[in-house]
Amino acid sequence: MAGDIRLERYVQRKVARGREYFFFRVVRKGVETRKPLPHPFDAEYRAAYNAAHHEAFGTVPGEFESPKAITRLIREHRDSARYSKLPKSSRLLRDYALDLMSDRWGAFEADQIRPIHVQAVYDSLAERPATANRRLDDMSAVFSWGRTRGFADENPCRRIERVQSDESYEPWPDDKLETLIGKGKRHIVKVALVALYTGQRRADVIGMSENQIRDGVWSIEQGKTGNPVTVPLHPVVLAIIEEERAARRKAQIVAPALPLLTNSRGKPWGKGFGASWTKELIRVGLRPKRLEEMEDGQFRPTFHGLRTTNATVIANTVARNPELFGGIQRVQAMLGHLSERMSRHYARRAEVEHMNRETVLLLPDFGKHISEIGKHDPDEAAK
Repeated sequence: MAGDIRLERYVQRKVARGREYFFFRVVRKGVETRKPLPHPFDAEYRAAYNAAHHEAFGTVPGEFESPKAITRLIREHRDSARYSKLPKSSRLLRDYALDLMSDRWGAFEADQIRPIHVQAVYDSLAERPATANRRLDDMSAVFSWGRTRGFADENPCRRIERVQSDESYEPWPDDKLETLIGKGKRHIVKVALVALYTGQRRADVIGMSENQIRDGVWSIEQGKTGNPVTVPLHPVVLAIIEEERAARRKAQIVAPALPLLTNSRGKPWGKGFGASWTKELIRVGLRPKRLEEMEDGQFRPTFHGLRTTNATVIANTVARNPELFGGIQRVQAMLGHLSERMSRHYARRAEVEHMNRETVLLLPDFGKHISEIGKHDPDEAAK
């Protein structure tokens, strides 16, 4: 876990004999100050760090800061239980927001920040709506945490005008899926199929490991929410996993915790999957190089849309016979949602489609047989 921890300045980490150690180290005028530290998540860490800093520099970090300084808010939030309990992926995104706050407002106090300042930062990210919205959500969470601790009386992130994201999470049409599966490169398609059949998010799919699978069942704690989910694996997914296992046996690799799905070089996928995914969509003709070149109403293929496709297919079946198939709870269980509201968000399209199909049957017969309607030209009647 320590590899995912954001270490403060002068803090170093060492691993010896399977154990990890943290220490404060600084060299000034040829003199080294080196002090052992508790784990950064331990309650004793802050006092030990401050003591080592004082010995080296004669001051404690933030000693001359205002008690409402943005820098203090950021530091204390990172030391909080709220931050330490965030899932790995959420903690990384929270760090991005904290760095943004430090960069833009580091010289100010928290109660000096107004909605107009937040709007300016948000607008600077508006070309990437999904990123802008996530940064705003994280900054709002930090200010809300600080508000009850005396940093500010109001959360300046409230009532910010958001940009509607152009990114669509609509389900994939059958023909687009056929194009991806039939023309896409194998190492990309395998990841897409696992997502399609399991309904899980990209980070969880590319992180799937051997030690999470037992008797054909994948048990995970979702990276985004921390929700535990148990997913029986479809035969197609089991075949993909067995192919990866065979490659590992051939390479004599025994690493149960190592992600199973691999890239074109046989290495586990990492942060590079997003770029490879986009490049492949362009190569097979599912999207242009520039999103602004897409026509209005054109399907926008996204990886998350595979999760929506999974939910839509399940919901279509459920909508036809909820008594037999268990209702919306089936979508909720498969996708790992804590609330029924989020499951209905994914299933709404399917329910509307099914309702509209039934509604059409309620319409009376307005016309005659198709061959008898309207006036026919002589040439047309002769056909």
